[in-house]
Amino acid sequence: MKTLISLFALMIVMTSMSFAQFDKSMAVDAAFELNFPMSSLSNGASTGWATTVRYEINVGQNWVLMLTTGYGAFGESNKTTYSYVPLVLGTKLYLYKGWYGMVETGYHFYTVDVTGGSSSSKSEWGFGIGTGWEIPLSNLLSLDLATKYQYNVDDLSYWHSRAGLMFKF
Repeated sequence: MKTLISLFALMIVMTSMSFAQFDKSMAVDAAFELNFPMSSLSNGASTGWATTVRYEINVGQNWVLMLTTGYGAFGESNKTTYSYVPLVLGTKLYLYKGWYGMVETGYHFYTVDVTGGSSSSKSEWGFGIGTGWEIPLSNLLSLDLATKYQYNVDDLSYWHSRAGLMFKF
């Protein structure tokens, strides 16, 4: 946990230092994701999907802040269905010609439905780490391909791959 807090603090410090180079470029990214449950979540869920919207703002030459939300669900397994709404804040660091690394943290608001039985809701904090590649299609449009491991408390972790269209303005 101390390592995670240290990484988050480093991210804030580096982002703050980058505001001196603020260039006002922003983007909205709409994406489709495939989710693969990990750990004990894989016992009660099968492969799922999500649609997300991400708002990005450049805070430095290679640094981007991100805010992501959307809706996702895992396929039914053992008469159980999981759905969620993520609300996460993150950062990207562009390393080489469109290739980037990213770190995110925030909450996932889960709903668990058991067929013919109960339903429950809970919110779980988590963090994600991943990599991606932004492929320019024009001056204002890019294809954003990424993969990320999302760790959530209570073994609600998953791996996902996403493909999105990024509109820059």
